[in-house]
Amino acid sequence: MNNEQQNTNKKAYVAAQADYLDKLAQHCDYALTLQTNLPTYAISNATMEQRLDATRSSLNQFRLRLNRLLTGNGWLRNEKYVPVFVAAIEGTQNTYDKNRTLHIHIALGNLPLAATHDLLEDGIRQLWAATAVGTTDIKLDKLTKGTEQRWNEYIGKEAHKGNLEVIDYSNTQAPKHILATI
Repeated sequence: MNNEQQNTNKKAYVAAQADYLDKLAQHCDYALTLQTNLPTYAISNATMEQRLDATRSSLNQFRLRLNRLLTGNGWLRNEKYVPVFVAAIEGTQNTYDKNRTLHIHIALGNLPLAATHDLLEDGIRQLWAATAVGTTDIKLDKLTKGTEQRWNEYIGKEAHKGNLEVIDYSNTQAPKHILATI
């Protein structure tokens, strides 16, 4: 495959991902950023891969515990209770800034009505800090109508810079009734 075909394929992938995220964004209520304790300054590709694996593993543990916090076992018994969870792991391309760490942007939705901002923020902070790479440095913002698309564009921005694996699909989840609308 020549370079022109590769570029065309990459652009098509980025466009398809953006379209998918735009449609999923309509079901998201919160923007979340989680910081890790994993610096990215001047590390090798092998070390970055190890840190990405550790981040994905911690994110998986966090997501499952968040599901339980929000729904008890409801998300296991009834597909409609599964929260929308779209995660992007960023920082892999920033090895030149001493103050940067791997961090995760998340779009959350399909949450129970009892999930207030304060409950979410406190629970998320505790759950994330309890993981191997988590810190208490989190930021949770309510998405207002019209900002959902912008947040999902933001979390997918590294794809435009060549990081096609920025969206962590292994930790992305959405209930079937929402996926059926996409």
